[in-house]
Amino acid sequence: MNDQKSTDKTLLTSINQHDIDDVAEFLHCHMNNRFTALEWKRGISRSWLQDAPNFGFMLKHENEIVGVLCAIYSEQPVKDGITKRFCNPHSWCVLADFRARSIDLVLALIRQKGYTFTMLSPNKDGIEIFKFLKFKPLNNEVAIFLNIPVVTKASEVIRQQEITQIRALLPQQAAQHYVDHADFPWLNFLFFKNGDRYGFLILKKQIHKRLASAWIIYVSDAALFRQCWPAIRTALLLRHGFFFSKIESRLLDQPMKTLLKPERGHQKFYLSDEVPAECVQNLYSELVTLNL
Repeated sequence: MNDQKSTDKTLLTSINQHDIDDVAEFLHCHMNNRFTALEWKRGISRSWLQDAPNFGFMLKHENEIVGVLCAIYSEQPVKDGITKRFCNPHSWCVLADFRARSIDLVLALIRQKGYTFTMLSPNKDGIEIFKFLKFKPLNNEVAIFLNIPVVTKASEVIRQQEITQIRALLPQQAAQHYVDHADFPWLNFLFFKNGDRYGFLILKKQIHKRLASAWIIYVSDAALFRQCWPAIRTALLLRHGFFFSKIESRLLDQPMKTLLKPERGHQKFYLSDEVPAECVQNLYSELVTLNL
């Protein structure tokens, strides 16, 4: 997409492949210098949609970038084998003198037809804006579990195997999710089974109450996860040293017993007339392409 819109010498234009280096440097300098420009580049240039129209939109003033809103595109399965196109806006940063144009970046993105939009890491100002734009909030309750070990033979956590073996064991959709995310070094994978049924989860390492904990961001099969939970929490503690596990309640198929009170996580949003909230995942987003 090469549409351009100019107001008061400030140009609104799409971010294309040849812009990625400049956008990455802008984000390194003005949004988060904890990520190098190269890390930003890798995070914002990932796409899972072959004909993605852009990598987001940017504002330029006198040929210098003054604001960006990046986007990650994907095609994801939802229900009954149906796939839908998703657009994940992220990394919204506009210099102070140009904040009045911030909303133009969002509008340019969401006016693109045929996408479900997910906003998974808005800041406080962004929350109000996305509410105004009719984005729907996702359930942000986070369940917290103590990883109490048990002896169980009903289910099993299996060692990570070669990708070809994993793809053969997992259902097709889950196998594709694994392959699509296997090369991010800050993501950790745990595979589990009950009988001849296989699943996996993706987690990130976190600290909770000064102790190592597992932030579970995805489960391929919520019902199987619940059945295998005793074996999973045992492996998380004894193999990986995680004392707690945290997971968004919306990723579970039903509530699970815990001794700890839930907490409220960061508010996430989505915008869609076709895709229900339960089909919105954390995958194919900045939550996986960047080590957030």
